[in-house]
Amino acid sequence: MMTEEQNNKDQSPENNPESKVNTGDANDTPGVSRRNVLKFGALGAAGAALGGGLGYLTHKKMKGTPMKDIRPPDQISKAFKPKDQRDVVLGFATSKKLNEKHPERNETYNKVTGKNFNFYEGAMGFEKGPYRNEPGYTQLDRALADAGWHPCKHSTPGMEFCQPNSGLFSWDQSGVAETQYRFETKEEASLKIKSAARIFGVSRCGITRRDRRWDYDPLYDTFNEKELSWDKDFPFEPKTVIVLLTEMDYLAMSTAPSWSETGTVGNGYSEMSKVSSQMAEFIRKLGYQAVAAGNDLGLSVPYAMMAGLGEGARNGCLIAPGMGPRLRICKVYTDFDFVEYDQPRNFGVLDFCSRCMRCAESCPSKAITFEDEPTMGPTYSDDPEYTWNSHPGIMKFHNDPKKCFNFWIENDGDCGNCICSCPYNKPDFWHHRLVDASNVLVPGFVHSIMKQFDIIFGYGNVSDPKALKKLWESGKEL
Repeated sequence: MMTEEQNNKDQSPENNPESKVNTGDANDTPGVSRRNVLKFGALGAAGAALGGGLGYLTHKKMKGTPMKDIRPPDQISKAFKPKDQRDVVLGFATSKKLNEKHPERNETYNKVTGKNFNFYEGAMGFEKGPYRNEPGYTQLDRALADAGWHPCKHSTPGMEFCQPNSGLFSWDQSGVAETQYRFETKEEASLKIKSAARIFGVSRCGITRRDRRWDYDPLYDTFNEKELSWDKDFPFEPKTVIVLLTEMDYLAMSTAPSWSETGTVGNGYSEMSKVSSQMAEFIRKLGYQAVAAGNDLGLSVPYAMMAGLGEGARNGCLIAPGMGPRLRICKVYTDFDFVEYDQPRNFGVLDFCSRCMRCAESCPSKAITFEDEPTMGPTYSDDPEYTWNSHPGIMKFHNDPKKCFNFWIENDGDCGNCICSCPYNKPDFWHHRLVDASNVLVPGFVHSIMKQFDIIFGYGNVSDPKALKKLWESGKEL
C-alpha cells in the first residue's frame, strides 16, 4: 500500500502542510471555519435528505448506481490475470519454503527502503513481543487483542494468512444432505439465504456469480508447503459466491494503531470464521456443496463489490454504506446457482477518495498512494523485483502492502490507521448519515467539506489517548 520514495517525500504530511492530519483545532485548517462546516453540512445534508421528492431520490441514490461490472471494460486489461496466492504478502511471509526460494524479495525490499527486514522472521515473531509501558500497548491491551483472535485461531488456523482448507473452512463435503431442497423462485432462494445470514449475525449479505478473475490461482497451502489447483484439488466447481460482512467496533478501531484496536480486528476475524462456516453448513444441509472462506480462496474486496455491498477505496478496503471501511469480509463458495444475483454498484467512493487522501496522510509506513487518480498498476516502483506482490491490470489505487506489513512487525500488532482516519468511518448518528446522503447527490460540494468536517470535529484522529480512555470506560453502557 504505498508510493515511490520520492513521491512520499514530496507529498507526505511532513512535506505538505495542507495535508497534515489535524487534531481538531479549526485554526490549523486554512480557509475553513467551524461555522462554515456547520453551515455547509447542515444545508447540504438537510437539503439532500429531507427535501420531499429529493429525499426519495437520495434514498435511492444511497443504494448505489447499478453497474455491469466493478469497472468499465476499458479499466480492466485484457491481460489481467488471477492473483497467484504465492505472491500475497501475508501468505509469502508465513512460508519458509517461499522465503528460501525468493531471498531476493527480502534483499530488494531492504535495498529500496533502507531497512533490515526479513518477512518470514518477522511473521514468526509477530505479536510475541514484551508489554510496553505506554498507552495502548500494555498487558491489558494485549489481552484484549489475544481474546479477540482466540476463536479464529482455534477454529480456522492460518486463515488470516491465507491458509486454505483449514478447520471450519475445510473442503470436506461428506456432510452434504442427500436430498436437495427446492426453492420455488430464485428470488425466494436469495431471500432465504439472506434471512439465514441475519440470524447468524451478519451485518450485510450479497450474492454474486463465481468469477475466476478474483480467485487466487494457483492456491498455496503454507502448512504443507504445496501448490493447490482449483481443477484437481478443490472438491467441486463453484458457481456462486455468497459474500458476508461483519462490522468492527467503532471505539476500539478509534484507538489505532494500538493493540486495543487489534482486539476488534481479531474479533472481526472470529466472526468471519463463525458466520461463514454457519452459512456453508446451511447450504450443505440444503443438499448443495459449499466451502467457507475468509482471506484464503479469493480477493474479498472485488467479490464484495460484485455482490453490490460497497466500493473499493484508496486504502484498499471495501467501503460499505453506513459502515465505511470498518468491516471484515468472508465468503461461501457453492455449486448452488438457482439464486437471484446482486449487481455491482457505484456509491461515489472512488470519486471521493481521489480528493480526500486522509488515509494516505495517516499511514505510518507511507504504504498508501498519494496519486490523484486510480492507475492500472503500481506507481511506487517500476522494478519487478520490488513489485512482485502487485496485481496490475485493473484501474484502482495500487498500494504497497510490504511496507504495511513491515510496520505491523515494528508495532507488534496490526495498524488500522487507514480505517480509523477515513471520513466514511463514523458511528451511526443521524447527522453523519445526512452527510452520507448529501454526498451521493452533490458529491463535489460535499467532498470539499467532508474531510475538513472530520478534522475540525475531531473524528479520525490516530494514536489518540482520549480514544483509549473512551474504549476502556465503554462498559458503563452494559
